[in-house]
Amino acid sequence: LCADMTTLKYVEPAPMGSTEEGKLVTTTVHAYDIQQLRTAFRGQAMGVAMMGFMHLYMKYTNPLLIQSIIPLKSALEGNLAKIYLYGQPAVGDLKRPFKQAAGFMSAMQNGTAQSDKKAVEAAERAGRGGVKEE
Repeated sequence: LCADMTTLKYVEPAPMGSTEEGKLVTTTVHAYDIQQLRTAFRGQAMGVAMMGFMHLYMKYTNPLLIQSIIPLKSALEGNLAKIYLYGQPAVGDLKRPFKQAAGFMSAMQNGTAQSDKKAVEAAERAGRGGVKEE
């Protein structure tokens, strides 16, 4: 990953069921990409652990072939792969912060991060967060 130290500000949504508002996050593009990479790796590791449990403990073998292909497919179709491997510009859907894919889990997490100027300024005025993540 390249060391792009451009400042990135966005409002992280509040956890589901929380009455508080979203938290302002100030970071760099490089740190944001590393965080996204860690999140993707953790998700893939959980899938492998679940399949390992199902195969070794429960002796369930049917979905193992598909489960071995899905992590590779999702890694090659991810936003970071599109930017760094395929050289696509970081505009539109690839603009940081990345939009979450619509689905069950994104609906449970109260939506996506907001990076529009109005939301960032409102969070700065309210004093919610603003600590730079390193």
